[in-house]
Amino acid sequence: MGQAPPRPEFGSYADRVLVDVVVTDRRHRPVLDLLASDFEVREDGRRRPVVSFAAFGAAASRARAALAAEPLGAPVAPLPADAPQFVRAATVLLIDEGHLSLEETARLAPVLTRILRGLTERTGALLILAPYTGISWQGRLPEDALKLAEVAGHVRGRRVPMISTLPMTDAEALEIEASDSLTFRRLMSRFGFLNPGTAGMIESMVRARAAELAAEATARRRDTFGALQMGLDWLERQPGRHSMLMVTGGFPNDPREDGFRELATRSLRANAPIHFIDVGSPSAFGKFEGIAYPHALPDAARVPAWEATAAAAGADRVAENTGGLRLGGADLEAHFERVLDTTRTYYVLGYDPPRDRKPGFRRIEVKVRRQGLRVLARKGYFDDAAPAAR
Repeated sequence: MGQAPPRPEFGSYADRVLVDVVVTDRRHRPVLDLLASDFEVREDGRRRPVVSFAAFGAAASRARAALAAEPLGAPVAPLPADAPQFVRAATVLLIDEGHLSLEETARLAPVLTRILRGLTERTGALLILAPYTGISWQGRLPEDALKLAEVAGHVRGRRVPMISTLPMTDAEALEIEASDSLTFRRLMSRFGFLNPGTAGMIESMVRARAAELAAEATARRRDTFGALQMGLDWLERQPGRHSMLMVTGGFPNDPREDGFRELATRSLRANAPIHFIDVGSPSAFGKFEGIAYPHALPDAARVPAWEATAAAAGADRVAENTGGLRLGGADLEAHFERVLDTTRTYYVLGYDPPRDRKPGFRRIEVKVRRQGLRVLARKGYFDDAAPAAR
């Protein structure tokens, strides 16, 4: 195998869109025997014929035998007779310590070490990125597995827990900056309760604090996006199956952030889904209470339970739009293995976009005609140029 599928380019009707697809059953096991005729692809709700098809890994031998009976033109990637059962993979592990606390990375380090030491049976290239710690180290598996594990052990979280009488989450700060009146009233109540005697100053305190925290959240998110872009640059130069694992505490969504657009497009060009492994707090309820604040906040001032979802909505958006998994919970090793399983068996579908498409986000929907299967594929791409008139 050794050669990555060609990268799609956008801007004219002749451009072909390639979509990596992973299909699993109800027990998360890869499905090996799918053909092009089993898939249905739609762009912006309009069905598009599958004009190129390739299967990789354990599914390759079955697909090879069927291609002659189901010709679709040139396959997306070659299927040589001696193709190995498992393809080589190039993987980026981004440890997003800007969104992780020191305590979280302390818990994370031994788990990552066990995972990387267990990769001695894998083949391919691995890049570890930890931008705040200054780590950018690449190696090959299985030869460098022990060294990679040693490097990962040096990562330290940079997110400092908030101890303040003006407590506010990143998500709340961004919501206030976006003129969310409900969130603003909640913070007025919270700051007033924790700072008695400042009634005439509460509104200005909320606005100033929101501006400060929103700026910090934006800077951290852009640092994360920069590291993701660096990883995608590296992946584009590597052969084999591409994927990125973003280990993070999560970050909120900001509709004004234009970095999502570029990231989704670059991910498609590199054929690299970005998986989000969430090691943050499972719930925001009760935040800013307990030791730091001996008195429970009134209901109107509390961080509502649904803010836990908002706190990681940005990371969720990255995974969803690039065809990645969102995994959370205590069993990090199982999550890592599940992501790596997506590099073993997968399919690449190619289709030609509609001639009359308009500039903007193109929504992709991939379905399998069999019942009970789960499809993992990117949700779309950004196309800034309309096709030339014909």
